[in-house]
Order: sequence, then structure tokens, then C-alpha cells
Amino acid sequence: MDNNVENLTYNSATGYRAVLRNKNFLFLWLGQIFSQLGDRVTFVVFVAIIAKHFYMSASLQSGLYISFTIPAVLLTAIAGVFVDKWNKKHILISTNILRGLIIILLPIADKYLFGIYALAFLISSVTQFFVPAEAASIPTLVDKKQLIAANSLFTTTMMGSIIFGFALGDPLINIFGLKAVHWAVAGLFLISSFSLSFIKNNKHNEENEAHKSFKDFMDDLSQGIVYIKNTPIVLNAILKLSTLFSVIVMLSILAISISQHWLYPDNIALGAQKFVYIVAFSGVGMVLGSIAVGKLWRNIDKYLLIYRGFALIGLSLILLILTGLIPNESSITIPEKDLLFLHLEQINLTTRMIYAYFISALVGLGCSLVAIPVQTVLHSAVPEDLRGKVFGVQFTFLSTSSTLPVLVAAFMADALGIGVTLIIIGLPILLFGLFNLIKKHKSNELI
Repeated sequence: MDNNVENLTYNSATGYRAVLRNKNFLFLWLGQIFSQLGDRVTFVVFVAIIAKHFYMSASLQSGLYISFTIPAVLLTAIAGVFVDKWNKKHILISTNILRGLIIILLPIADKYLFGIYALAFLISSVTQFFVPAEAASIPTLVDKKQLIAANSLFTTTMMGSIIFGFALGDPLINIFGLKAVHWAVAGLFLISSFSLSFIKNNKHNEENEAHKSFKDFMDDLSQGIVYIKNTPIVLNAILKLSTLFSVIVMLSILAISISQHWLYPDNIALGAQKFVYIVAFSGVGMVLGSIAVGKLWRNIDKYLLIYRGFALIGLSLILLILTGLIPNESSITIPEKDLLFLHLEQINLTTRMIYAYFISALVGLGCSLVAIPVQTVLHSAVPEDLRGKVFGVQFTFLSTSSTLPVLVAAFMADALGIGVTLIIIGLPILLFGLFNLIKKHKSNELI
């Protein structure tokens, strides 16, 4: 057993508590949560509107995703230059307000596919200024010794928002309806702005940041890249995290087609709205897996957990293919209820839904088996004086690495079908996990 893993987990937990006692960081973190929830719910709403007014093919899904990702490719470096010169708190607040104003325009554009893509492009363009301002604010608000906990918390929140942000979309659509849900999304961005407004700038750190040139910024970035490139254990860990992040996003995209064609074949538009539950149950699996890793499996070799996680993810993606073969008959009915000011509609779960949600939870469980040990490897391997630079590169890489795989997956789903696409994605992941498990088992026998 690697005792560093257990100690690091304890220290990270202590670090989380300590950094969240910093009110400035707490308000920044809350702002991140509501901002990212707004981003994810926006995607769900756009998917539901496209499904209602147009035929929701995987190509249209990928077109929407392209509209969100093009600004990330074109504007990241440009935004970074301006972020270094402008007041970061003002950027964070104004970009949230601006995204809230843009989403309010949805009723004007929702009848035109180009209009929806244009709004997606505009919202994403504004987001490219929010993200670097948010990341650059962390070292100005926390002590250097707390950077590792702060960066880890932000990375975890970013991955968690994909799951729970999508899951929030369907309830909001049910409560407000497609014609008014944009007000709820705008509210999420405004709540984020409200939280960020309580941040008191650390003037000493701001002055230090202001004297930094863009060349200094690029030097820091290149130093982190060079270290990662020349340190195999760190490079491999980041590549594993990037693969994991890509799988999560690909499942989020393919879940739309799975829900439409297998869970709601008689109502494609409804299926496009209900895909969020496939993603939500993978989030449930991640939560349960995180608890299990921390409480039950913490004495297991971290690399065994990682490769078991990849094997489970690959196997689960392949097992999702069987969803379409299961009878789509009602199995469980949850009656409608009035809860406070909310009216919860009746839910009819079919055997096919239960199977799909269970397998999605297994995917999430596999993700937690990979994410927690890999993050532990990174924390223990990177020297303290390089952690800010390395985790900054990691944060950026995770944000951009999933773009090409997601686009490829969407087009494959259209051209080859969902089942073939799941095999193409899941089989290499399964084989990678099994190969390394066998390899590690043999190496342990030789010791």
C-alpha cells in the first residue's frame, strides 16, 4: 500500500476545509458553480428547442457543440491577454450579466437553427473571458500553500457540473416550460454575479499580477508544459484525466441519441429533453464511487483502481448497446406530487430506462475509480513550486481535449449508428484497462 495516497487524501480534505473558510475564495467557488450550471442548462435547453422545431440528428447535436467550442479555440489566447490587463472581478461579474442578457434573446431566435447556433456562439465567446479570469483569480485570493486544494476543487467542480448541470435542465424545463425557461437560466448567471460581487480584491496580489507582462504569463505557461512533457508520470496522469473527461462529455452527447431512439422512440422531442437522466445517473455512480474509494477501497493500490475503472467504463459503454433489446414496458410508476411551490409530474419508468440508468451509474462508478487516484498521483508527483503552473495547464487541457472526440462521436452516431459508436469508444477503453490489469498482476507476481 502506498501510504502517501492515504495521507494525501486526508491532507486534501483538510485543504478543502481550510480554503473554503476563505470567504473570497468561497464566493468565487459559488460563482463558478452557478455559472457552470447556467452553461450546462443552456445546452440542454438548446437541445430541447432544436428537437422541438427540427429533426434532432447527431449532426445537429454536433453543430450545436461546434458553436459552443469554436470560441474556445479562437478566443482563449486573446482573452488571456485582456484578462491580465483588466480588473478580474469586474470581468467575472460583467460576463455573467452579459450571458444572462444573451439567453433572454432566446425567444427571438428559437425558430431558426442559425439563430440558436448564433446565441450558442455568443454565449461561449463571453465564457472565454470568464474562464481565464476565474482561473487567474485563484492565486490572488488564496495562499500559495492552498493552491493545490483550490485548483483541485475547481477541477472537481468543473467535471461535476457536466453531470449535475445537465440533470438540472429537465426539471427547469418542466417547471418553466420551453417558452420561459430562459429566465431561469438567466437567473443562474445573475446568482453567480451576485456571489462574485462579494469578493474583496486582494490588492497586494493584484498589483503583483498587474506588473506581469504577457511574456511572463507565456513563460509560466511554457514552463508548466515543459515540465509535464519531461515528466512521464505527470504526462500519463493528465492524459488519463483527459481521456476520462472526453468519455464523460461523449456520453453526455450520445445520451441524447440513446434517449431518443431507445428510451422514447415514440416521442423524439421528449427524448431529447429526458437525456439528462442518463447523465444524472452517471453522476450518482460518481458520487457512490467517490465514497467507496475514500472509505472502502483506500487501501487498494491506486493503479489497480485506475485500470479497473477504465475496464468498467469500457464494459459499461458496450453494455449500453443492449438497451435497445430490452422490452420498453412500464415497470415503476412514481405518482405526481406537490412539493412546496413545485409540482412534480408523474414519472413512468420502463424496464429499458431502469437498465440504461443502472449502466450509466456503472460508467460513473468507473469514472470515480479513475479520477480520484489519478488526481492523487498528480498531487504527489508535482513539486509545490510548480503546482500552480502544472494545474493551470491541466485545467486548460481538460477544457479543450474533448472537442475532437465529441465531434467524431456525434458524426459516427449518425453514420454508423449508436451501437457501433459505443463499441468503437468502449472497446479500446476496456482493452486498455484489462491489458494494464494483466500487466500489473504479472509484475506483482515477479516481485
